[in-house]
Amino acid sequence: MKELPKWYIEKRKRAQELLKSAKPAKYGPDIDLNIFNMQVPAHEKVDEITELSENVRDASRAVGTRDDEVYRSGTYFQHDNDVVYLKYTEWLKENLPEGLVVLNTDDAIRTYPWVENYWFRHLSMGLDKYATYVAANSVGGAFVWVKEGVNVGYPLQACLYLGTDKGIQSPHNFIIAEPGSKIHIITGCTVNPECKTAAHVAATEIHVKEGAEVTLSMIHSWGQNFHVRPRMGATVEKNGTLNMNYVLLNPVKSIQMYPTVILKGEGARASFRNLILSRKKSNIDVGSSIIFSAEGTRGEIVSRAVIMDESTIDMRGVLKGNKPKTHGHLECRALLLSDNAIARAHPSLEGRSKETEMTHEAAVGKIADEQLYYLMTRGLSESEATSLIVRGFLDADIPGLPPELQAEISKIVSMTAEEVM
Repeated sequence: MKELPKWYIEKRKRAQELLKSAKPAKYGPDIDLNIFNMQVPAHEKVDEITELSENVRDASRAVGTRDDEVYRSGTYFQHDNDVVYLKYTEWLKENLPEGLVVLNTDDAIRTYPWVENYWFRHLSMGLDKYATYVAANSVGGAFVWVKEGVNVGYPLQACLYLGTDKGIQSPHNFIIAEPGSKIHIITGCTVNPECKTAAHVAATEIHVKEGAEVTLSMIHSWGQNFHVRPRMGATVEKNGTLNMNYVLLNPVKSIQMYPTVILKGEGARASFRNLILSRKKSNIDVGSSIIFSAEGTRGEIVSRAVIMDESTIDMRGVLKGNKPKTHGHLECRALLLSDNAIARAHPSLEGRSKETEMTHEAAVGKIADEQLYYLMTRGLSESEATSLIVRGFLDADIPGLPPELQAEISKIVSMTAEEVM
């Protein structure tokens, strides 16, 4: 195997030094990463995704990963810190044999010297101790490079499976979309149900070049004692588009994420859609930020959350209109189903040009009595009526999703709502 380049080794050493004094995150509970093990069991590669164990495949299917690979361009599957399956579908091989490159990030760093120009360029490795941890210790991650003018007709699917008790998974992901290209990536993150506690600390860097379009749909299903700290930064150039969809439906000990997108080129666009069901004693702090750094840019953040049991959620949204002719909208809506749950919305708008327009809507409240009464007069029990309202609240159409994935997400939402009620 080719050795890692000198630049990478030196930057890792620098990150390891920085980690000794790295600061906690601004938001969310601080966690001690030292209690988790970087050394986890190795997992062998498989030739076909169907060779993975039934338990692993069941968990991955629940977060949108298709083991039949129908309507997919390829599959990346990482078990703990090992990439166990990576393959393009026959459709991609026949139609775009050179148009899409998907690698383990470690292999991409060995293969392409220019990766140095993207490594922690869209995200500061000194952002907080979690970003620094990835810079110092990352293993694996999906490296996705879409070449100029290539439209990848079917979504690429990536699954990150965390299966070792007290283990830590720390991938560094890259998405690079060359001018005029287009891709949709479905990322499912899930865990071994027998695993009691573990941590997922990741970094994702996205570069959308002129006229390119990237859609990233993330479906997460963690465990009640899992800590999750994904870090994400993106840059969108002239007339580029970045759509980010996030779905979280299962309990988690704590999750804190705050992806930031810089709209760098004129006419660039970004949108976030967050659908969250906060349950048990989950501590969820989810934010999004769009920085409008060029004229004629547009962005939108829409977050919906249902809060139950004794869970806590903070929904953050920041729009910064730095240039003329920029438009942004922020919407945060939370539905409280328990007197022991807490929901907080933190909308923030900043304008630095008299020609910028930033707007927001925020609402936190319970299900209206009239809605329940109406459904119960139609023969539904209170729990059935509540379940129906929750499904309708979370089952929002997400622009840009293929119909089959929208149907999959709707099915997951429906099954979860029925289960918890």
